[in-house]
Amino acid sequence: MRAIVVTRSVDMASPPERVWPFLADTERFNRLIGAHDVRYRPIEDGTTSSARFLAETQAGGFKLVYEEFPFEWSHQRTFGVHRRMRGGPVESYTWRVSLARTTASDGNGALEGGTRASVRMEITPRSSLLAPVAWLNAKLFTAKLAGLGALIDRHVLEGAPSPYVRPVSESNAEAIAVAVKRLKDDAVDATLAEKLGSMARDGADADVVRMRPFAFADEWGLDRRDVLRAFLKAVPAGLVELRWGIVCPSCMTSAQQARALDEIKPEGHCQLCDITFDLDLDRAVEATFVPHPGLRRVPEAMFCIGGPGRTPHVLVQASIEAGETKALDVPAAPGRYRVFGRGGAAATLEVDDAGPAVAEATLDPGAVHPPHLHARPGGELRMTSACPEARHVKIEHLQFASAAATAHEVSTLSEFRTIFSSELLKRGTPLKVARAAVLFSDLTGSTALYSQVGDAAAFRLVDDHFDVVRAVVDEHEGVLVKTMGDAVMAAFVDAGQCVRAAIDALERFEAFRAKEKHGDLVGLKLGLFAGSCYVVTANGALDYFGQTVNVASRVQHLASSGEIVLPVEVFEALPAGDRSRVVEKERLKARVKGFEAELDLVRLALAS
Repeated sequence: MRAIVVTRSVDMASPPERVWPFLADTERFNRLIGAHDVRYRPIEDGTTSSARFLAETQAGGFKLVYEEFPFEWSHQRTFGVHRRMRGGPVESYTWRVSLARTTASDGNGALEGGTRASVRMEITPRSSLLAPVAWLNAKLFTAKLAGLGALIDRHVLEGAPSPYVRPVSESNAEAIAVAVKRLKDDAVDATLAEKLGSMARDGADADVVRMRPFAFADEWGLDRRDVLRAFLKAVPAGLVELRWGIVCPSCMTSAQQARALDEIKPEGHCQLCDITFDLDLDRAVEATFVPHPGLRRVPEAMFCIGGPGRTPHVLVQASIEAGETKALDVPAAPGRYRVFGRGGAAATLEVDDAGPAVAEATLDPGAVHPPHLHARPGGELRMTSACPEARHVKIEHLQFASAAATAHEVSTLSEFRTIFSSELLKRGTPLKVARAAVLFSDLTGSTALYSQVGDAAAFRLVDDHFDVVRAVVDEHEGVLVKTMGDAVMAAFVDAGQCVRAAIDALERFEAFRAKEKHGDLVGLKLGLFAGSCYVVTANGALDYFGQTVNVASRVQHLASSGEIVLPVEVFEALPAGDRSRVVEKERLKARVKGFEAELDLVRLALAS
């Protein structure tokens, strides 16, 4: 079947070096145009193809499963990708964007450098009947990519917002404001606290799905460690959650994300670079952050795994078939670079005026020959592959200012050790750090119940009361951590949900005991507290540890039968409708063992 080719060009007044960062950011572009997310699975060895991932998504009403080949590009000149389908209406498609410098009038006759961006999309349908559908989808894609040009010009030349300020998922502005206030109360600079709150509330999904403190610090012109400290304090404040990313020493990306350290294996593997490396937690593990899900649920799926925007230190990338010779563009700026072939083969590349216009090299499975290359700026590197299968090669900066806040960097901050403890970085520690609301309930009168009605009847009533509490916890998206005698411990992502669960539990327990034969002999009391927790997998189940858990338990001991005791700030953050379901019996200040600060608490009972 003949391929369908659709081309389109758009002229922009902005120069190529200003246009490139936007067009080459394929992850953000796909989010902007409303593309479906993509699920990627590694392609195992045994294929002669250079494709490294099997991708699954939807487009044009069709489910697409395809082999994702590495993107190919030359910095500020051209980029594109080839995808080969496994079934479906299309055999394959390739798209490429090329940038050429142009001239444009400024209205006074003067000429300035602009850009002509040319888009070429080639689709091979499986039958002629599907050709119109393929043609329409190609036209739509090229139109969207071309339409980005006007937005880029308005941003670059007129100071309009970036094209990528969208999409923004829905957030809870009131809860974010409460978290920002906690940050300020914890001595975080007010302006910086507001910046973090603004990002959590209004930041584009692509910007907040993996927040890198150092990248934000560079953008805002602030000290990196000050911004990192603020992010760390934002975890117990309930604004963000801490995640860990595995940093590949070659592509310097952290495509693998871990919610807990027990998900990190002793060795790291980069599927794209096809290298395995020892995982030094102090060097190869990056701290990243995402808005707390109780405040904003950001889609965490990927929309593009490749593209020049993901690896800005890589200036050239190309796939070379077995036995093929391909010309690679030598960087225009003098300096020292690295030539890297998939699998770990590498050589240094010196670029200066004394170098030849054309340099030649050979790639074999384990090395690049010669190991030291020399070329003229803007020259050509002719690479011949002696590998038995297709592989991609890249030319990259040796000295690249990484925006990764590594675990080593994080662990040197006193704030980290204070908030999360120095034990966090020990290899194999099954730990997740997050803000949670912890609820404890206790059945009052149960000891006397056993002596008055007998073991069998008392045990049944206690066990049935667990069912009441468990159902409420489930309905409010909590997790019942464990039961201890006749007490219950539960945890919630959102403190508001935790309070609503406590109120519901008290209401349903009153209805439950009214129907029970011996219900008048027992009562229910509850207490809760919110803060950072250590979530540990023990004996195949989740358990929660840390100061927050201890305080929640002791707050519950301050309650009497039929009461809920909780922090005033948590209660006041509730909507008026929820607060109307209870009455305040007392506001109290209390000190509990293991917590230095005095607690501002409120004692609640059900409204009559």
